[in-house]
Amino acid sequence: MNHRVLVVDDNAAIHEDIRKILATEPDTSARIRDLEAELFEGHAARDVFADVQFDIHAAYQGQEALELVRQAVAEGRPYSLAFVDVRMPPGWDGIETIERLWQEDAHIQTVIISAYSEYTVAEIAGRLGATDRLLIIKKPFDNVEIQMMAHTLTRKYSLERALRLKLADLDALVRQRTSALERKQAELAHAGKMAAIGQLVAGIAHEINTPIQYVGDNTYFLQGAFAELLKVQPSTRPARLEYLVEQIPKALAQSVEGIAQVSSIVQAMRTFVHPGTSDAKENVDLHKSIEAAIMLAKHEWKQVAEVSTDFDPALPLVPCRRGQFNQVLLNLLINAAHAIAEDVVARKKDAKGTITVKTRAEDGWATISVIDTGTGIPEAVRSRVFEPFFTTKEPGKGTGQGLSLVHSLITAGHGGTVTFETEGGKGTTFIVRLPLRA
Repeated sequence: MNHRVLVVDDNAAIHEDIRKILATEPDTSARIRDLEAELFEGHAARDVFADVQFDIHAAYQGQEALELVRQAVAEGRPYSLAFVDVRMPPGWDGIETIERLWQEDAHIQTVIISAYSEYTVAEIAGRLGATDRLLIIKKPFDNVEIQMMAHTLTRKYSLERALRLKLADLDALVRQRTSALERKQAELAHAGKMAAIGQLVAGIAHEINTPIQYVGDNTYFLQGAFAELLKVQPSTRPARLEYLVEQIPKALAQSVEGIAQVSSIVQAMRTFVHPGTSDAKENVDLHKSIEAAIMLAKHEWKQVAEVSTDFDPALPLVPCRRGQFNQVLLNLLINAAHAIAEDVVARKKDAKGTITVKTRAEDGWATISVIDTGTGIPEAVRSRVFEPFFTTKEPGKGTGQGLSLVHSLITAGHGGTVTFETEGGKGTTFIVRLPLRA
């Protein structure tokens, strides 16, 4: 409860009177309790006035009152009630004083005390508006009136403040739950999309694998057969054959290399979309998953970066949800590639950046670090990096779901952590930590 009261009057005697009245003398308190009992038709009234100590402050001019209110608000100890006289020469009158006080603190309850009728009620309402924060009493006033107003209005102020705080809490809770629902909805939509993509990729990988197998076998056969043809004595070869002898081995070598790349891509696709055991955790070789993600993200980084790995050979199989971890790695790699691409454009650089994926087994945790040499994260937005739907990219180039999804999948889905270290113009390191025990 807030019992801080401000008395604004140019007459020192009024200050003394109100101070004495609100000292809650026993006989006055008894009269108030009798009035309260009568008001509630004989029912035992609650002794709401017991042990109430008013903290009374005095101001003799409107300007002085405004400074006191400003100071109280700044200190987080606002006044709940102000008694304000109307005539206070040579400064502001009471109406102007109240206008200025309410501009500083819109919630302070106010009682106008005046012996004159300089303003009609309509004029006061026209200046101050129709409000339940204002009461008017005439001098000379009754002690009980002052006491009843002080107790009632300070209680009203405190109840309104409690209501505002409760509404703010409810509003924050609604925003929090709405954000959680939006995030979960985005995750479900993304999971459904990834499941569909996974089925499509698995089918494509299967269809590619068969023809690439016999193309590879035939290419290897041609490579061996041509080697046999080369054993024919050079003296019997026509001129055209000499050209073919020089070029065909090169073409076959390139074909073999291309087939090997296609095979590795197919294997990466199979690894990436491996369904695992539903949504349950399984022991996963993170290094194979990382290599698959690097292969699949190659179209994002190959023009702007060189990618390297620094794997801990002592890292054991890690209990995790394979599909979710694969998605996390893919998002972090694409994010790193985009950061480097921005740096290349901003600095008009010819040299490529670097992306390094590092793993370590540390104190019961598997630590996976994705390190890029991109632009770094601006300080102004670092606190919002994992916020759903937040992105610094141009419209159409980002949904703001990538890093939010990474954070959700690792923290909620795995009981792990995601943090980052960044330095403007030098790059960013995202650090994922997964528990080594399920």
